[in-house]
Amino acid sequence: RFSITAGFDSQLQVRNDSGRTPFRGSNNLTLPENWVSGLTTDQWTELDSSLRGFERELARDRYYLDLNARLNDRWQLDTTLSYEDRQGDAEIGAAIYTDAASGDAALLPREVDYRNTELELGLRYDDDQLHLDGRFEYADFDNQEDRLTWQNPYSSFSPSVRYPEGTGGVALAPDSTLMRGRLTGLYMFSPVARLQFDGSYGVTEQDQDYLPYSVNDALRVDEPLPRTDLGGELATSTLNTRLLLKPLPKLDAELRYKVLDRDYDNPRDGYRYIRGDGTNQPRSALTVYNTSHDYLAQTLGLELAYRLPWWRSRLSFDYDFEWIDRENAAVEETDEDRLTLGLRVRPTSSLGARLELHYADRAASTYQWDQSYYALLDAELINATPDNQRYITHPELSQYHLSNRERSEVRLDLDYSPGTRWTLAMNLKWRDDDFDKTNLGLESSEWQRIHLSANYAASSALNLSVYGGFDRFESSQTGRAFRGGQEKNAFAIYPPLPQASDPSRDWDVDATDDSFTLGANLSWQPVEELALTLDYSFVDTVAEQAMSDAGAADLMPRDLPDVDTRLHQVTAGGEWLFRENLSLALEYQYYRYSSDDWSWQGVQTDTIGKVLTFGERNPNEQIHYVGASVRYHWQ
Repeated sequence: RFSITAGFDSQLQVRNDSGRTPFRGSNNLTLPENWVSGLTTDQWTELDSSLRGFERELARDRYYLDLNARLNDRWQLDTTLSYEDRQGDAEIGAAIYTDAASGDAALLPREVDYRNTELELGLRYDDDQLHLDGRFEYADFDNQEDRLTWQNPYSSFSPSVRYPEGTGGVALAPDSTLMRGRLTGLYMFSPVARLQFDGSYGVTEQDQDYLPYSVNDALRVDEPLPRTDLGGELATSTLNTRLLLKPLPKLDAELRYKVLDRDYDNPRDGYRYIRGDGTNQPRSALTVYNTSHDYLAQTLGLELAYRLPWWRSRLSFDYDFEWIDRENAAVEETDEDRLTLGLRVRPTSSLGARLELHYADRAASTYQWDQSYYALLDAELINATPDNQRYITHPELSQYHLSNRERSEVRLDLDYSPGTRWTLAMNLKWRDDDFDKTNLGLESSEWQRIHLSANYAASSALNLSVYGGFDRFESSQTGRAFRGGQEKNAFAIYPPLPQASDPSRDWDVDATDDSFTLGANLSWQPVEELALTLDYSFVDTVAEQAMSDAGAADLMPRDLPDVDTRLHQVTAGGEWLFRENLSLALEYQYYRYSSDDWSWQGVQTDTIGKVLTFGERNPNEQIHYVGASVRYHWQ
């Protein structure tokens, strides 16, 4: 009737640690005293002698306590309290700048020190017709560090901004709290009709005090922050209901409705923030405004499944209609129809097949490319900007998740047992996405897949399985290269065309990702007290990107080099039942991982003039792991 569970879970994540940095400290980074600055990284004569390695490890410790009490035959109470501590080192990109075109950038190590507390209270009720599960959840996220500061290694800009006086700052994840209630249940109207439901309502709050406009006290601030904190609140409501019916002996039906509602309650203010800690507070025309992004998604669905009289087959039809309303987005509403036709047959006891045909059509309302422009910027700046330059992203550039799209998909699964010991299986899948109304952006994507597997049961004690697969993902997207000023006019139709209006300045990239998988598994129990396992897997992926252009004389794109990654993994283990309540286990794992990513090859810390990198090498790792355990069961 009552149980208590206490637990501790510790995990360590280790990432590529071949990088080096000249910075010292944790979240207040400084440079060595002998630092020699310059406008670009190649002018830092003491950089090599200043570099030092740093660990990129994240340790997570979680403590939890579960209480469960059965109050009577129908009521049950349970609660969970957990505390998680995450500490270690990660990285972040940052820059000191006055506008986006002139940044002095650096990759920086940063200290991670998170605390997360979660409480869940649950009450459950069960009888023959009604099953209810109600829960209250509370979560508190606490970041011990509110910002990262670093000493400017560059000698650009004014004396108060350049080395050694200049300092940059980046805000880190703010503290937040979440409270949520959730109710799930099942009601049996009759043996052929039942209702399932799952609903929740949660509120997330974030009211951490604002940091100042700049960490550099030498920069002038004429207008203070409009508020001391955001005072933001996000209410999230969900509902998922299913009515399951059996109107005929061979017919199953399902009606469903799903809704997700996100409601932002954030006061809207103007902020004259200092760009990149690089200069004094800008003029009032450069004020920017925060915006809310309310979101409402609803789905109505119907599924019918009928058992046919031959080959133990089953025919199914599935239809969903989804409509989404958004606030302060380029598209206010999208509607999508999704249809799936399925057929499952088993003509013999040894042969089975399942075929699915899927089609989806998403239609978007008028693309409002200027929505983000007018929501973000101040009227003074908007009025001073020519009409044909009032946009942030090119008016013809469509965000793929908001664009019209037609999706076609076919999936075929086959399984065959030629004998009592053999089982063979094949999985085929093809999916095509066509963004037929998109001029600039993602235009199409295609996914092809074939996976094969075989399993051989030599006896009840010996089993062998092998598998292999190939996946190919292809996509095509288009962009346009153009400068600002007069060349930013995207609405001209008569020659000579400015760059933003000129289709000859379009560029295309066709990307192909191929993935090959191969593996085998052997399990053997030579005697009742001993069980052995051996597993091997191999994954090889190749990424290709082919570039082309529409003919502009100054555009000469070249294909990016292929990126090939390989992973070999071997796992061997055994468990020996020493006594009825005592067992010993050993495990060995071997990993071999390598990559030839061109973005890391030959890139030292000072290779890019305006970006200080870590100079990481491509991973070429071998890892050996040995584990041993003793399991004892109290009788």
